Amino acid sequence: MLIASSVLVCAAGYLINDWFDIDADRINKPHKLYADGWSKTAVWTTYSVFNAIALLLLFLIDPMLMSWFIGVIALLLIYSLWLKRLPLIGNFAVSMLAAFSVYVVFMAFETQSRNLVIFFASFAALLTYVRELVKDMEDLDGDAQVGYKTFPVIAGIRQAKSVANLTSVFILVAYTNLMLQWVIPSFGTPVKYVVIAYQVLCVVVPILALIYFIMKAKHKDDFRRISLLTKYIMATGMASMLFF
Repeated sequence: MLIASSVLVCAAGYLINDWFDIDADRINKPHKLYADGWSKTAVWTTYSVFNAIALLLLFLIDPMLMSWFIGVIALLLIYSLWLKRLPLIGNFAVSMLAAFSVYVVFMAFETQSRNLVIFFASFAALLTYVRELVKDMEDLDGDAQVGYKTFPVIAGIRQAKSVANLTSVFILVAYTNLMLQWVIPSFGTPVKYVVIAYQVLCVVVPILALIYFIMKAKHKDDFRRISLLTKYIMATGMASMLFF
């Protein structure tokens, strides 16, 4: 029920975001206009039904959890209406929601290690922050034409790439250090070597590739591929939770 409600809230957020973003998306991604052609009634009805079902499921789990998700729904709406048009603030808001989507498991059940959940939630937040910056660079042309004040529009691609790369370097250093100092020592052999191999091949090397590709990116397609790479890193990073 928690997974279903999270997916429904996320889907509703994407739908309303696409609806408010149609003008920019007609320039940025004319072949992916999911909400184009929908009537206003259809958009808001679907949005309301998805959120209502999600809140009902959350109420059945824990009314307090439902109240937290009401805040998430409100933040997603504010993001679509206003925050995404501002430099870095919208990126930060989405990053915090990504962290919440991981931490909410601990909030609901409290059977996991809090520190471990915070570690993975932070990883999700930082990677999402990078991905949101990369998406803003990819959508620079359309965002500028419709008057959005995203960071790449205000500061330029070079500065946005610098922020994205500095964040990626911080992720690499922090993630590797915490894995070596805290996570990996908790495993015995031979599992320890399996964990090390997985982390190096599936997380660390892709982050190094991410840093390199951000440095070299110039065109819209370059940023699109980088965005896909951040999704891959987040998936492999989250999948490493299975070791626990």
